[in-house]
Amino acid sequence: MFKKITRAMKQLKTTLVIALLLTYSNFSNSQLIYSGVSDLEVLITNIFGVQCQGISNVGIQGAQPQIARFENGSSLGVNSGLVLSTGFPNMSSVQSANFSSYDLNMPGDYDIIQYGNLTGQGASSHDAIAVHFDFTPIITDTIRFNYIFASEEYPEYSNTTYNDRFLFLVSENGGVPVNIANVPGTAIPVEINSINQLVNSQYYIDNLSGPNSVNFVFDAYTVPLQAKFFAQVGNTYHIKLVISDVSDGIYDSAIFLDEQEANNDISGSLTVNGQPAEGVLEVFNFVQDTIVAIPVETVNVTNGTYVADSLPTGLYHVRFTPDPVLFPGAVPLYFATSSTWTGADAIGLPCFLNNANINSDTLDVLSGTGSVSGTIVVDTSYLKSLNVPFGGALMLLKDAQTHETRGFAYTAADGTYTIDHVSDGSYYLLVDVPYVPHTDTMFFDLPVGGILLGADYAIVLNGIETNGTPYLGLEEYKEIEWRIAPNPADKVVEITSDQAVKVIRIISIDGAVVTEINPAEGALKTTLDISQLKQGVYLVRMDQSAPKRLVVTKK
Repeated sequence: MFKKITRAMKQLKTTLVIALLLTYSNFSNSQLIYSGVSDLEVLITNIFGVQCQGISNVGIQGAQPQIARFENGSSLGVNSGLVLSTGFPNMSSVQSANFSSYDLNMPGDYDIIQYGNLTGQGASSHDAIAVHFDFTPIITDTIRFNYIFASEEYPEYSNTTYNDRFLFLVSENGGVPVNIANVPGTAIPVEINSINQLVNSQYYIDNLSGPNSVNFVFDAYTVPLQAKFFAQVGNTYHIKLVISDVSDGIYDSAIFLDEQEANNDISGSLTVNGQPAEGVLEVFNFVQDTIVAIPVETVNVTNGTYVADSLPTGLYHVRFTPDPVLFPGAVPLYFATSSTWTGADAIGLPCFLNNANINSDTLDVLSGTGSVSGTIVVDTSYLKSLNVPFGGALMLLKDAQTHETRGFAYTAADGTYTIDHVSDGSYYLLVDVPYVPHTDTMFFDLPVGGILLGADYAIVLNGIETNGTPYLGLEEYKEIEWRIAPNPADKVVEITSDQAVKVIRIISIDGAVVTEINPAEGALKTTLDISQLKQGVYLVRMDQSAPKRLVVTKK
């Protein structure tokens, strides 16, 4: 009866703590930094380090959110690498007085269950997450890496049936898998019941107090342990790393696999249309603990070659901006062929072996008479200050049909930018700020000689969003005279102009079109029913004219 009550209380606590974690996670000064895994093969290769080649057929079994990349874990004994969790890894940077407990209702793992049956435990498996891959060594060597095992099952459920377990299975040439993640000096897998406060306690760290208890949620974890096996050239190894809740799906456990630590260089050649280039190269760390990334290294490139040196183990993006005077129209480019970080290849160190060569193609020199301009700001309201201009953002003007880059500019220190010599056509704008995704994107049509103003974006905690509604410069429509009456209004407004227009739009202040009508051909007066609009301030636009404010009231 006591166990049933305890487990019920445990589940009740979990429900309450989930809400607390979601609130707390925005404010905690976390020790570990988490990010999504964009290239699992690179990360696995970094963990193997000494080989840096021969990894293939990488896959996962479980839910993608159960794995993550972590950095800044040196106080735990593992600096950076891959974490596999029976819950959500990014929720583990809170005080150990809280809980990480998520029943994901995911399947268990056959090998976890089979081991329990073979040892007479016969326990069920829940919320398993496994990474598997093939490995063909290029040299004969002992493969080894460090890891820690951490759990919320500690210490209350040590030596019970809630025996969460980790296995590192290696099979050679299709043979029987052998577990190599064992308690040192034994053949016993690392699990709750094999390392705890009573059993093999020399490998056990109580986290209910101490320096890591303030920002590492698990109640206890192991000292760094080592897994290793001897790999022979000519043999093929299938490897599976798996962790699972045992007996129930709550109270999470996690395994943190450490990358090989080293200082590394990234080198390569930089060309424009195959010719040695000059310009500026920026290196961005894939994991950033700030709202916007800043380059960790900036290199001035001459004679088409570069070296970015002394970079610690990690994942990086490299962006090259050709000298705009020597190479007019050459688009900034990430390694190897993308104009945006979302499509670029990440460089994983220490195991990136290829030269990071980048060749930028020169755009056709823009010969139009139009322009696009605006301002980029970053929302720092979470720091209790106002929006501030954001300099250094790469603005990419994209063709709406082909998605090719048609022009670009960097924002100045005051956040403003202008892209000149733009031909008429349909376009959209992308703001390239590494690791900040677009939440919405601005599309527009530009007439011959059109001057688009107010193409503004804001960088906020959730991503990059449009900031207002762009409009064509008044000089393009200076002959149009129009007005709205009455204003304010609650049911009907009348719009009159001195010439006919094709479309009238009513736009909310967040940029959404709420009403769009096409006036009768040749009509100079149009009546709009606004009775369905909510009370508030709206913008009204006639074709591409500058918008006018409309205040809607409700009696």
